[in-house]
Amino acid sequence: MAAAQKIAITLLGLCLLCDLVLCQQQASNDSDVTESRTFGHHFLRRISFALVPGAFVVGVITTLLAALTVVSIKGLGVGVILLVLAIGQMLSRALPVQAAAAYAAAPAPVPVVYSHSHTQQPVWLEKEW
Repeated sequence: MAAAQKIAITLLGLCLLCDLVLCQQQASNDSDVTESRTFGHHFLRRISFALVPGAFVVGVITTLLAALTVVSIKGLGVGVILLVLAIGQMLSRALPVQAAAAYAAAPAPVPVVYSHSHTQQPVWLEKEW
C-alpha cells in the first residue's frame, strides 16, 4: 500500500513538472500580447473616471441616511417622553391619594409679638411659615 502511494505521488509530481515546462514554452511563444482588452490601460482609465461620481453618490446617500437617522431618533425621544408623562398621569389617577390627607389641615399661623416703647399695647403680627 505504501509503495502504491509513493508511485502515485511520483507520477503526480512528474505530471506537474511537465505541465510547468509546457506552459513556460507556450508563454514565450505568445510574447506579442502585452495587455488584455478587458483589464488593460483603457479599463483602468474608465474605472478612474467612474470613481469620482461613484464616491459622490455614496457620500450623498450616506448623508441622507445620517439625516434620516437623526430625525428618527428625535421622534423616538419625543415619543418616549410623552409615553413617560402619560404613564405618570395614569398612575397618579389610579393610585389612591393617602399622603394628601396629612397635608390638608394647615397649621395656624404663629403670632410674632413686637413691643414698642411709645405704645402700651404689644403689636401682634401673624406670620405664616
